[in-house]
Amino acid sequence: MSETNRAAGTGIEVHTHAQEFADAVARTGCTHVFGLMGDGNMHLFLALEAQGVRVVEVRHESAAVAMAEGYGWSSGRTGICSVTHGPGLSHVATSLLVAARNRSPLVVVAAETPTGYQGAQTFDQAAFVASCEAVYRAMTPGESPTDVLAEVIALAQAESRPVVLGVAADLLTSPVTGRAGTGPLYRLREAPTDGDDIAAAERLTGLLTDALRPVLIAGRGAADGVASELIRTLADHYGAGLATTLPAKGLFDGHPLDLGIAGGLAHPAAERVLGRADLVVAMGAALGKSTTQSGRLFAQAHVVKVVHDEPGAGRTETFRGDAAGTLKHAVSLTRATTGVRRPWFTPVGPSADCWLEDLRDFSPPVPDGTVDPRRAVAEISEHLPEDANVVIGNGHCSGFAAAFVTVPTRGRFFAAQGFGSIGQALTTAIGVALGAPGRKTVVFEGDAAFMMHVQELDTAARAGADLTVFVLNDQALGTEYQRLRKDGENAGAALVPSPDLAPLAAAFGARSSTVDTPDVPTLAEAALRPGLAVVDVRTARSVLSRHMRLPHTQPAPEEGARP
Repeated sequence: MSETNRAAGTGIEVHTHAQEFADAVARTGCTHVFGLMGDGNMHLFLALEAQGVRVVEVRHESAAVAMAEGYGWSSGRTGICSVTHGPGLSHVATSLLVAARNRSPLVVVAAETPTGYQGAQTFDQAAFVASCEAVYRAMTPGESPTDVLAEVIALAQAESRPVVLGVAADLLTSPVTGRAGTGPLYRLREAPTDGDDIAAAERLTGLLTDALRPVLIAGRGAADGVASELIRTLADHYGAGLATTLPAKGLFDGHPLDLGIAGGLAHPAAERVLGRADLVVAMGAALGKSTTQSGRLFAQAHVVKVVHDEPGAGRTETFRGDAAGTLKHAVSLTRATTGVRRPWFTPVGPSADCWLEDLRDFSPPVPDGTVDPRRAVAEISEHLPEDANVVIGNGHCSGFAAAFVTVPTRGRFFAAQGFGSIGQALTTAIGVALGAPGRKTVVFEGDAAFMMHVQELDTAARAGADLTVFVLNDQALGTEYQRLRKDGENAGAALVPSPDLAPLAAAFGARSSTVDTPDVPTLAEAALRPGLAVVDVRTARSVLSRHMRLPHTQPAPEEGARP
């Protein structure tokens, strides 16, 4: 399709809506748009390619949303993807809910059926998107594609969730004839004011001054350089422990007061300290069941958190404020009114060293032909490039990766876990890799989850993603197997053997290998060379992740926090 069309009989060049959308996408700086072509969005894909925006054709629409989320995480831009109408949109349900629960801003350009269409693909797209906890914005004739795209990107960022932009297929191919839009259909939420930040800071500094055993917990919403540095300053001043939620893993690595991850994924030494806290202050974190062990971990503590939205009802005390703004004022108040206090606990040391306690205390037999997943992950971690991005999925295997991976010094850590779904790590990681060119992206995923989207290895190969996937393969639905075994029921029902993963991965264009002996380092080094690689790590089902050995643990994904 040419970049412009000529209005009949006038010789005047006009742009279609698809072409203006493509031009607007290119001007945002977005380098990749993810999607699967259908008759409703095919002209948009042609226009994007003409503008130099790389269209990454996926094998399933759900992967397009996951990749857009991962791209947004690593690039810092708002991820964009596109699907066609009807089943093209309905296929994205899980990934859309995952992104909504993660509070990830992204935009899905979804075709709507053409005007007057009454076929099988007609359904209420707006109601469907609302049920996935995302926003639906339908474009109307006469609106400017440039203005509408800017609006939905701003809406996604302000709401910290996905926005689905519905555009009728026939509108995409029609010329842009006017600029008379209806204006924004949604009122953006008001951000906390400086007054909110000051009030929250005054309350927090008062609580910290009175506390004997304070702990500061940072979530993804406080993981930027400014907020995290301010949290360190407060910890140094009050002698407070430093901990994170899973999505912010590694944020305080190297600090003497670091306790690692809080909650069900805490190492034993940190758990002993966290359980004695009398004040827990959370910044940029929802403090879900995973972080609090369903409230048991901080049973003796007064728990407070700063939230970006209006404080809701509940047992946890909440203050409205921006994380960085509140922390800035809190640090100023602290420096003006209090002296430096010594830590209230003995520093526990690096998390990697603390997890050695788990290896000593729990050492079940490991059958021949398998490896202890904890030791395998720890050895792989030692060979990760210093600037690698690490992505983990959900399920039993995530406990090993969360515990025994050390976040690379100049790298980042991402948990593809919203909504409690398995199968999101591979697809999300492809987006992470394409949003951070020049860096290796490393994935730790379970075999059942890997098989859910194994076809997207083909997408990664075509897109040139620098990606290495370590599949922790126990030949089972890991969580279900362990729960059934723990309850004395028929755990064999959860054994779902995968095919030989190495040749399968090779068929999709990946270098591949299998680890079934303790010689992990050699294969890890080879797999971490540039390019696409998959390692089938045959893990022993006899090794139960520590978070599943805790009493009454109900593993759950970390609830989203405002990015």
